[in-house]
Amino acid sequence: MGRSFCLLAASVLLVGGCSTAEAGSDDDPRRPPRSIAELSTAEIQSRWWSWAASSQPATNPISDPDGRFCADNQPADAWYLAMPLGGKAERRCAIPQGRPVVFPVINFTGTKDECAAKLAGAEGKVMLDSTHVEGVERMEPTAIRIKGVEGNPVTQKAGTVETYGCGLWVRLGPVLGGTGTLTVDGTAGSLSLSVTYKLEVDKGKV
Repeated sequence: MGRSFCLLAASVLLVGGCSTAEAGSDDDPRRPPRSIAELSTAEIQSRWWSWAASSQPATNPISDPDGRFCADNQPADAWYLAMPLGGKAERRCAIPQGRPVVFPVINFTGTKDECAAKLAGAEGKVMLDSTHVEGVERMEPTAIRIKGVEGNPVTQKAGTVETYGCGLWVRLGPVLGGTGTLTVDGTAGSLSLSVTYKLEVDKGKV
């Protein structure tokens, strides 16, 4: 059996069989880089949606059947996890050691009023193995820009789309090592999703 998955949430350390440095230290390798931890809600959402819209339907991470496309088009400073537009999914994903992880629990786009209405009833829960992940951010309707390719399942067209984004989001600090199971459950009105990610750290990639 592998070591438990180790990472640092923005304010909560989740550990299993790994040594730790003093939380909050400037040279703490677990601390999310300022470029991720301190990005605005508009930047986080614009970046994630643009990543999701950068792949064609056949290889898109949102509709990924088992995690085989989780590494496609990933940025150099973070690792994004995709959630389906609804329903259940089980996926596997190897994450490079030292990358912060960003993902929505449940998220929406639309007009400002549409986004606010959907967010009003949104609830979510995130578990890493048997540990409840704290620090879920409630991102209120914010103007965002989504850059996509032709035929993508987000905007359906190439180019930039300006809209509003909102939802429940998680930013986790750099992964340290091991394996683990991340479970994400989100609901909003009649919409519900449940996603299980079998995660492992790929020490061969950075």
